Amino acid sequence: MKYTEILTSSAAAISDRSNKYGTPDECFKAIAEITGALLGREVTEYEVAAFQLGTKLGRHRMNKDYPDNYVDGASYIGFLGHFAMKHQTSEGPSFTIPSSNIESLRSKRKPFTPSMGAVNLDALEDEIIGNS
Repeated sequence: MKYTEILTSSAAAISDRSNKYGTPDECFKAIAEITGALLGREVTEYEVAAFQLGTKLGRHRMNKDYPDNYVDGASYIGFLGHFAMKHQTSEGPSFTIPSSNIESLRSKRKPFTPSMGAVNLDALEDEIIGNS
């Protein structure tokens, strides 16, 4: 699957799901409210997109040949950007990931090896949660 097909398929999937379930803003807000109730804390739409991307990355590790992982992954990257810009203030994003969560993730990550494929998941994680 070429990158143009992945991106085109991602846009088509977002449009299709918007027709079925409502706008991404509505859906991610509802998911954030439910997830927040389950966790006992406020959850942002940005975090929901990050969780969903994490799901796709986990599935990618199990099956690198399944196109859906790339199509949905592209969508979740787009949603991360959308929600980051939507909640941007003059001081920066209005959401933060607690440093204890970041350190927990960093302590569990495995070193990158070529057998994991061409995607450096550590670098991707740093891009998503930031460097510390």
